[in-house]
Amino acid sequence: MQINNAIVTETNTHITDSSLIRSKEAMREYLQGLRDHTPEEMAVNQRDIESQIREWRSHNLFYFFHVFRSRTKDVDLELKQTWYRELFCRVVSFFYFWDR
Repeated sequence: MQINNAIVTETNTHITDSSLIRSKEAMREYLQGLRDHTPEEMAVNQRDIESQIREWRSHNLFYFFHVFRSRTKDVDLELKQTWYRELFCRVVSFFYFWDR
């Protein structure tokens, strides 16, 4: 299901040009908008919104520092995450500076 710049499936939420959305509140509003317009079984509804924001912020930081820019300009918020990826996103997200 495609909504604006997002493709939402039961296992993944792909947001094109996600690096353009920087504030935590704007990310929350965007994800909530997707949740409001997609069926309950879609990945965006199944995964904790804070976890999705942390992963999104991690991508944005890497994009800002020109690390894997072609891969971090968009974000894929997969439903199933490994524990070490979740931990990594928690740590990296802590250094996100656009909300301060």
